Amino acid sequence: MPSKSSTRIAEPLLGGPVGIHLGAAGRRFRSLQAYILAAVLGVTTFLALALQGPCLSSGYEQPSASARMCAGPLSTAFLGDTNPEVLGRAHGGAAALAPLEARLVDLFHLFTNDVSLFMVVVLLLNTAGVAALGAGLLVLARFRGWLVAVFASPLILFTLGSTLDPTALALAVWAMVSFFGAPPLRPRGWLAGMLLGIATFINPLALLVLLALSLAGPNPARGLKPRNPRMMLAAATVTSALLLVVDLSAIDRIIHWYSDAVDGGSFASILLMAELGDVSVWAPLWIIVSAGVVLAVAASLYMVRRTGLDPAVSACLLICGCLLLAPGLMPWDSLWLLPFIALSIRRWWVLIVWTLAETVFAVAIQLGDVSGFKVDEGLDSTFVALFTLLRLLALVLVVIMAGENLYRRGIRGVTATAGPPRRRKEEHGSGHDSEHTSRLE
Repeated sequence: MPSKSSTRIAEPLLGGPVGIHLGAAGRRFRSLQAYILAAVLGVTTFLALALQGPCLSSGYEQPSASARMCAGPLSTAFLGDTNPEVLGRAHGGAAALAPLEARLVDLFHLFTNDVSLFMVVVLLLNTAGVAALGAGLLVLARFRGWLVAVFASPLILFTLGSTLDPTALALAVWAMVSFFGAPPLRPRGWLAGMLLGIATFINPLALLVLLALSLAGPNPARGLKPRNPRMMLAAATVTSALLLVVDLSAIDRIIHWYSDAVDGGSFASILLMAELGDVSVWAPLWIIVSAGVVLAVAASLYMVRRTGLDPAVSACLLICGCLLLAPGLMPWDSLWLLPFIALSIRRWWVLIVWTLAETVFAVAIQLGDVSGFKVDEGLDSTFVALFTLLRLLALVLVVIMAGENLYRRGIRGVTATAGPPRRRKEEHGSGHDSEHTSRLE
């Protein structure tokens, strides 16, 4: 058996490997591409706002809000309500909100009790966050064609009026831009740390982005200039400490979440739908398992770091590992995977399968909540469990496909440049390799 395939042997006769003669896209093409992608994102955001229209006029009354796919934790907490009594769903309410979200609810309660006015402000904040997210990805991505999976994603439709996660995700993406200094921006580790520190108080998944940057920074993928994460970690620590001092309720919210962690979209919720065990048993178990998976993924990335890590792929693997066995996996949690999947995976069928699975689940979980208000309406928990299982299988597929691109650079940043001229005796050292690498990039 030959050690090389016939196609590989014939490459010199065929002109070389596939894509070797492709030229770089010109400035005019990239500008036109950015405008088209921005228009796609604008249409998606407009549809998400239109989805919230009927609920704004009706005051987010249940069960019509869930039936119209526009109910969410913020509107529920502002009204003083909780999630319906449905198998596999957390209790929810104001006590389950993230610290910054809870402070926003309390602030508006000082002025008004109109939930529609409150949600208008939330929609404005998240619309600005989605716009910032899109701009950050256009700056960050090396291959912009894959960003269609983000800009046209149904996840934006179902999460724009749910939580402040679109805004927090925009902060995380711009933290990655700031850390590696995607042109024309210069690297600023302290700014990346501040942005991630703020995002953590909206969703702790921002800590996984911080971990990914810390692992990939000193040993980035080919062509990127290494970055020391110490300033970023220090800024994130100081920012988090200041926010924790301002809002001491964050610790109480963590304790409450520990006792009410099981929510829709997880393996634990499937077990509760099957009436196997209760929350007090499954919540701590799945929290420990999820944390263990994160540590295992982080240790694996650390062991292979010398080959060079792509920060987007590292973030994708860490978030996937956390969410796959997390006690709760709602659509706004999956939103955190969206930009990193688009930067990591270059197979359209994988992106389509995952997007369809997330869309079906987002619809199913809302219709399942309807059955908690009216037993004869909505979706039975059996179907919700089925769609949850299919979604988790799609997430496993994402983990497998993202891992194959761990060493391929999918983001832009300050590249490693050659040093000053050296004597001929030193030309065969590391400087020659870095110069050759920078020319390839």
